[in-house]
Amino acid sequence: MWTIAARHRFWLAAWSVVAVTTLLAPQVASASKRDARVVAQPRLVWHKSFATAQAEARRRGVPLLIHFHASWCGPCRRMERDVLDTRALAGKLGTTVVAVKVDTDREPAVTARFRVRILPTDLVATPDGKELARTQGYQGLRGYVAKMVPTITRYLAAHPRKNNVGNKSKVGSRSEKKVAVRNLQPRLGLSGFSPVTLWMQKRWQRGDKKFACRVGGEIYYLASARELEQFRGDPSHFAPRLGGDDVVHRLDSGRRVAGSIRHAVFYDGGLYLFGDATTLARFLKSPTRFAITASRPAIGKR
Repeated sequence: MWTIAARHRFWLAAWSVVAVTTLLAPQVASASKRDARVVAQPRLVWHKSFATAQAEARRRGVPLLIHFHASWCGPCRRMERDVLDTRALAGKLGTTVVAVKVDTDREPAVTARFRVRILPTDLVATPDGKELARTQGYQGLRGYVAKMVPTITRYLAAHPRKNNVGNKSKVGSRSEKKVAVRNLQPRLGLSGFSPVTLWMQKRWQRGDKKFACRVGGEIYYLASARELEQFRGDPSHFAPRLGGDDVVHRLDSGRRVAGSIRHAVFYDGGLYLFGDATTLARFLKSPTRFAITASRPAIGKR
């Protein structure tokens, strides 16, 4: 017969074995996997001011995605949680729209302009405010995407971004020189998200133009003065490999294809971006092979 003290010592020893085994198991499992971690997609950045969102949409030449809501609207809160603030929706839309949440109590003029009478109401509109699509009431992710994404795609197809190079520009002309200067402007790295926040905290945080730093042909926005100092101290560590180009396309064809923040992965101390899910999947099958390519000097053409 065991005494209470003996039973206590036995169960304490048994639970210690279980606890140690449980703690070690995840470490063993992770050690057996390749050091490649897919980065979660960022969520959409929703403006709170219609005027601010419209100004950005006009500047970028992309449509507006407008969500009308109110603090007292339960279905609005549900829809924001289940649909609007999800990475799944961000993966479908990317940077193809400027999104804004309009509080009907705070912006009654905007609410009246778009004749909103039911909450929630969501619209796709041109940068100038012409309505292209509308949903009313709570929408699930599948129905919302089915309604909004084709409308956005059609608008972008009908309003392509203008090419900087005009067909009528003469060689050596003043207009051609201006075009050449514009083409030398750096592209925005990581779509404006801070590479330091992404590395240090594993989350997507919009950077600020006040804390900008150029690396080669890209310019990056950091979230604070401290991050800017960290980034300047070792930009090659924080910036995406190959300046954000898709390393799989580089190895296959020698072409420079810009990667997307929707398809990002950390591997062997580097951040890699890919043009689509297909090239990301190919990278994950043999990351070392592609990582070697990424360590070579940047060559090729867009």
